[in-house]
Amino acid sequence: MSADVSHLLEGVSQGMELIDTAFAHISLDQQLTVLSSNTQFKQMARQYHLPEEVLASWLKGTLFQSREELVSELSKTSALTAEGRGHASDGKSFHFQWSLKQLSDSTALCFVRDIRWRQKYQDQWTLFERIFNSSRASVVVTDASNRIVLANKRFEEISGYPSAEVLGFDPGFFSSGRQDKAFYRNLWQSLISEGYWSGLIWNRRKDGQEYPEQKTIYTVLNEAGQITHYFSSGEVVLHNDAPALVSSLAPGQSNSIMGQQGLIETLARKLQNHQQPITIFYIGIDNMGRLNHHGGMALGDHIIRTTLQRLSETFLPDGYVARSVGDEFIIAAPFITSPSQAESVAQGLLEALQSSIEYQSIEWRSTVSIGISLLEQNQRPREAVEQSHIAMHHAKEQGGNSSHFFNSELQKIAKEGVLLEQALHLALARNEFALHYQPIVDTETGQLVGAEALLRWHSEQFGFVPPDRFIPIAEHSGLIHELGHWVIEEVCHQLNRWGESFTGSIAVNLSAHQLQYAGLAEQLMSVLNKHRIPVERISLEITETAMIQDANSAVSVVTDLKEAGFMLSIDDFGTGYSSLSYLTRFQLDKLKVDRCFVQKMTEQPQERLVTKAIVQLAKSLGMQIVAEGVETLEQKSALEALECDYLQGYLISKPLPANEFELFAKNLTRASLDECIARLPEADESII
Repeated sequence: MSADVSHLLEGVSQGMELIDTAFAHISLDQQLTVLSSNTQFKQMARQYHLPEEVLASWLKGTLFQSREELVSELSKTSALTAEGRGHASDGKSFHFQWSLKQLSDSTALCFVRDIRWRQKYQDQWTLFERIFNSSRASVVVTDASNRIVLANKRFEEISGYPSAEVLGFDPGFFSSGRQDKAFYRNLWQSLISEGYWSGLIWNRRKDGQEYPEQKTIYTVLNEAGQITHYFSSGEVVLHNDAPALVSSLAPGQSNSIMGQQGLIETLARKLQNHQQPITIFYIGIDNMGRLNHHGGMALGDHIIRTTLQRLSETFLPDGYVARSVGDEFIIAAPFITSPSQAESVAQGLLEALQSSIEYQSIEWRSTVSIGISLLEQNQRPREAVEQSHIAMHHAKEQGGNSSHFFNSELQKIAKEGVLLEQALHLALARNEFALHYQPIVDTETGQLVGAEALLRWHSEQFGFVPPDRFIPIAEHSGLIHELGHWVIEEVCHQLNRWGESFTGSIAVNLSAHQLQYAGLAEQLMSVLNKHRIPVERISLEITETAMIQDANSAVSVVTDLKEAGFMLSIDDFGTGYSSLSYLTRFQLDKLKVDRCFVQKMTEQPQERLVTKAIVQLAKSLGMQIVAEGVETLEQKSALEALECDYLQGYLISKPLPANEFELFAKNLTRASLDECIARLPEADESII
């Protein structure tokens, strides 16, 4: 054998040895039988507690369904590459990438890579991207040369510049010119020496309009302590008198407005010489989004200025006041050392800040929510501020115009809420949502006429999460619009899958946030047209609370939906506090009697009278009646006597996955419905 040939064979041998040690792989014959597997593949099988042949079988199943399919695919290309997911025997999920290469007419080699870590990093990036773009603050990230590398959606809204248009620019590009070189020199000195800067910057929008922004800028360091990036977070503040309001709260007073970071540093210094607790009050203006929507940003600015002025008139010397974000403020009071004192001061603040504000000849009602925490001697100031912030949000969730002390239970709820929100950001990408469909039948004929689509979330991290837990989080984070879009897409997909097996309509719930979106009707019709679904196949349900949250905006959106041809229902009627005039103002087609009335009507005569009144009212307005929560034959008979048009509830069926609902729809006749009901357990046996 020549030296060249020997060297070549040695190289081939080394190459095969490298392949065998570097990659997990199996070899297959023409019958798809595993001929051999290497050590790496065996280790992979052990890692996921799967017998080697089971893992090999799963891989084959994800690659192809038959030998003919394999031969056909390999004839088109030199190699096949794809990805697959599965679950190990212990429930652990895995994510593999495989590449199939034909070696000869009789054998093929399948390389396998475990890419679950890559997916984890992709998930983390997706989470970061969603949180980044959901932030209420304008966020910009620049590199070490101060060139923009990232900017979020809030930045785009405030500045008028698409983020792609400003990449590579120095943020000085947006400067209004109001602040001189000395101002920026001090800014940079603070950044370099202390690692952050906080203050007011006047910038210029794309349309040329100048605006003040409360900015906080941080340096980002690598492991060697070198600056790699700058991170800035900003919030638009007052259009008028911004410099004066930021520099002082009121002439002659010691209370000075600072940023949150400045307050935290001041408190840290104060604690060194102060032996008693310091009380933190976190104040947030209630319903600021609604006020801005109705009166514009100018009204919001006016309310903030008025709130600041009242704080200056109400609060005491030796306290510290900080601006957190646009409509939130922090007060630190070293002289308040007991919960009873703090509660008394909070009540005084609520009364002082709760009043009507006249603006452009219109009277606007403004209230605040207050969270309270005590900063102890051995506690970090930032922690106490965060605790008061949590308590403030709890006060808002309880309806606002109130104060609440921080406690450990709130911390637990807040932590769980943060984790749930993070999981929610990833849930769509992970395909964790599903729709269940609860049948709606005609009271007189027993025929299936429709169903309500109910969203279900089975989280990989938390298991089943009830809608009343995750829907408020989706609304608060802004994900409700994305989630609502997914629901209507999925309903349209499902209607096409069912075909002739179900020809009724599907009811889809709209949230209060969706009702504020002026383009909702156009968005929904775009989805329906894409899937060729007639508008008559989709009905929309609106809760009483959602209607009245911002009635003027909602009326406009509802009018557009009606003009597009959607049937509209009011859900949970009678459980809120709306005026009866909303029934005619919103041009509704159906009224759903809430389950709380249905379930009590056979037990309490007074509730039966209330239900009867609701039904008669709706009928007098030409509306159809749907009774939900029907669970017993007695309730069914009572509703039939009241001439309710449609029934929905566990007496008919629980909410069903799509495949089970299809079977229900195929089998349902009046006779089978009666038989189904007859086989249900007694009322005292739980059927839920």
